[in-house]
Order: sequence, then structure tokens, then C-alpha cells
Amino acid sequence: KAVKSYGRYIVLDVPETEEDLIRLCAPWNIDGAIVLGWNPEQCARLQQKINKPLVFIDSCFEDMEAEAKRSNETEYSKEEYAAMKKTEREAVWVQVDARMGEVLADAPTLQGFLDFMSQCRNSLPNQLLLSGQNADITDARTFQQWKDAGRHIRTGEEGYTAIVGQVYENNGRKASGYNIGKVFDITQTRGRPVPPPANYQVDELVAAAIESSPVPIQISDSLPDGIQAQYVPKNRTIYVRNGMDAGTTLCAIVRECAQADFHKDYTYNRQAYAAPSYCAAYMVAHRYGLDTAAFNFDRVVALYGNLGKEQQRGFLTDVNIVGGGLLRSLSRTLAVQSREPHTAEYAVAVPSAKKQSRQRERG
Repeated sequence: KAVKSYGRYIVLDVPETEEDLIRLCAPWNIDGAIVLGWNPEQCARLQQKINKPLVFIDSCFEDMEAEAKRSNETEYSKEEYAAMKKTEREAVWVQVDARMGEVLADAPTLQGFLDFMSQCRNSLPNQLLLSGQNADITDARTFQQWKDAGRHIRTGEEGYTAIVGQVYENNGRKASGYNIGKVFDITQTRGRPVPPPANYQVDELVAAAIESSPVPIQISDSLPDGIQAQYVPKNRTIYVRNGMDAGTTLCAIVRECAQADFHKDYTYNRQAYAAPSYCAAYMVAHRYGLDTAAFNFDRVVALYGNLGKEQQRGFLTDVNIVGGGLLRSLSRTLAVQSREPHTAEYAVAVPSAKKQSRQRERG
């Protein structure tokens, strides 16, 4: 009524692209438009095509404004722009390598990074980049990814630098690559309330670890002294010492599950994967709130701290892949185990033998 009292009308529509909106506005002498939830690229193109006041809600202009500012200051040729983006990517990879050196410099820093890996599932380069910007990040996604998930970036939030995958066309064919962009943590978004993480008893975790193990697990009373559990490649079986407390049992099982995951072919060497398996077990223990005071990473740092970048990257990649795989397997198994059993829709109550005999007698 308030709008109509000024001799104006509101037109509502759900256009998917800026072209759809332009076609909608063409027959009307509009005074302006309010646009909700578009990505930065769409907003920028619309601003160029409609010479009318525009209000954007649930949109992010951080990257576009910076790009526009650079474009206004200097006009680049195609080759110059490509060279500029290449320099930008190279600078980020320098940051990744520098952060990797920091992570493996001492035991407390490595332990803190493993904490981050267990809570923020992403590629290793992004984990290194993001952990250096904010160690409290748990779920980082791009503006569009959050929009697709039904959440929106809060006004005024600044994104974190990350390596962002992209799909583009090259000579008519779709190709994939990456760019340097911005991501946002879930705490920077708004939407439906996020349910708190489920709490599990250690016994439930042990049961889930056994269920999700890549190889059979057997309880043993004959393991050598000092051996909590061991994966035996010849038998493709994990043997676990009987009588240990639940927390120790869980960590031992997860560590040996990691060893089993590393056993791909005849080149498998238990000692080569001892440190990554140990770190993967720590990730699971930390993620589910177990006591991790017994973990010590001095030997890991001594082994990998002075190696070359490729070897360090290989080690952390192994930890990320196997540790992340174990966390996903546990999560899926726990989700299945926690479901309440459904009521049988076609249950049949079979009469007892005693009642049946009475019926015969009466007959």
C-alpha cells in the first residue's frame, strides 16, 4: 500500500541471469531494482547493463571491487593479464611452502596443524593457507558454494585467500583449473541454525572403527610385549591386544587401519608409513575429543623437518588423505549406527506352539 500510494508498483520475479532481468525490465519504465543472492560476477555485469539504481542483498563485492580498482588504474593486454595472474598464483604457492616449513618446524606447531586438519577438511595447500590466516576455520567455501548450500555471507565479512577450483571452456571443450580467490568460514554465514556435533561414547567409536576397517580385525592374546595392535600384510588382518582400555584400543585400531590403507602393492613398507599413520590416529582422537596427552611428535619433526619441500609435501598429503578417509568412514558408520530401527511394516505375530495345540484339541 505504501508503494502504491506513491503511484508506484512492485514487480516480483525470479530471473536466473542478468539477461533475464534485463528482458523483464525492458517493457517497464522501472525506477530501480532490488536483487537478492546473486554472485559477484552477475552483479558486476548487471551494473554495466542497467543504468538504474540497484540494491544488492546477500551479495559479495569484495573481489570484484578490488579487480575493478586494478582495472581502472591500469589497462592490461591479454598477455599482461595472464602474466599478472601467474605471478599471483606463484606468490600463493610461496606462502604454501613457507607455511609448510613452519608446520614441520617443531612438535607443538605440527600438533596444532593436525588439529586444524581434523576440523577443516580441504586440500593440503588450502589447509596450509587457511590455518595461517585463522586456526579456528572449520568449513571454508566460496560465495557460490555457500549460496548453493542455502547459506549467505554476512554483511561486512572479509574472505580468506584460498586456491579455488574453476571450470572453463577451452576451444569449445570444458576444462578445469584453479584461481586465487576468497572463501568464507561457516561462522561468517547466516542461514538455518547449524546442529551441534554429535557426542559419542568411546565404546561406540571403537565399534564404528571395527565396522569401517578396510581389513578384518581380530582380538589377540599373543601379541609381543609393547605391541598394542599390528597390521599383518601377509594375512591382510589387524590384530589387537586384548584387555586394553577403550581409548587406547581406538587409537591403536585407527593407526593400523591407516597402515592397511597404505598397503596398495608389494612395495608397502610399514616403517615408511609409521609417522603418517601415527598422525592420522591423532587426527581421529582429537576430532572425537579423546585424551591426546600421550601423543608426542618430536620424532616426526626430527624425521621430516629438514627434508626437501617435495618430501614434506608428500608426507603431509599422505596424512591428509588417509586421516581424512578414516574420519569420513567413521562418520558414515556412526551415522548408520545411530539411526533408530524402523518399525517393521509387515510384521507377523506367529501363535505360540501351546496355543496352536489347544486349537487342535478344540477342533
